[in-house]
Amino acid sequence: MTLRTKAQGFTIVELLIVIVVIGILAAITIVAYNGVTEKARVSAGKSFAGQVKHRDLADAVGTWTFDECSGTTLANTGGNAATPSNNVTGTTTFSTETPNGTGCSLSLNGSSYITTVIGLSNTYYSKSLWFKTASGSSAMNLISDAGTGNQSAFYINTLRISSGHNNVWSSVAGTTALNDDKWHFAYLEYKANTPSTTGTMTVSIDGVIVDSKNNVNAMTSPTNPVAIGTFNGGSNFSGLIDDVMIVVK
Repeated sequence: MTLRTKAQGFTIVELLIVIVVIGILAAITIVAYNGVTEKARVSAGKSFAGQVKHRDLADAVGTWTFDECSGTTLANTGGNAATPSNNVTGTTTFSTETPNGTGCSLSLNGSSYITTVIGLSNTYYSKSLWFKTASGSSAMNLISDAGTGNQSAFYINTLRISSGHNNVWSSVAGTTALNDDKWHFAYLEYKANTPSTTGTMTVSIDGVIVDSKNNVNAMTSPTNPVAIGTFNGGSNFSGLIDDVMIVVK
């Protein structure tokens, strides 16, 4: 007599349960991974921002923390401050949302900006700040020319970080869109070459160099003042900014 054994296997219901469980585990893994990478990005930005501040604060001609948390006159606390205060043009508000979780940031609404009397230098300058934007136009300026000759621009161009001199505004440019509703630390440095008719311009986001060029033309009038959040009163920034610093040597 031949014994017959019943074939064993998964039922369709069991297979569906396994697939659902695998999907849930995969989703949890992806969320956890994204959380880890986001924390690492922010941590890298904070570490780099701290290094920049420790190194350059004594040479800063402009430093704004916005920790007044109210008003239209902003304290310039730079170690080598060119002027004791700078004024907000237009309507603006403060926010308690900051990259470090303390103090205040400044909310610019696309028409407001900050005027300064600070000029730059063809020998050395740097510009840095934290910013957060959930949207963007073709250009939103971070720290650019105040309207006295189109000398310099540091801005978000088609949602990507860019900078340049003398009407060439994308001498250096990133490739990643930054309208992600997250804080980013942007840093721009310009150092003169020999001869000083050109210089090396480097731009970083969250501590990572995104572009660098060694043949950027020097400004024709480097001492013309810059503004925060605008270029000649237009292409204004919309979002939050914090811990702005300008260094000139």
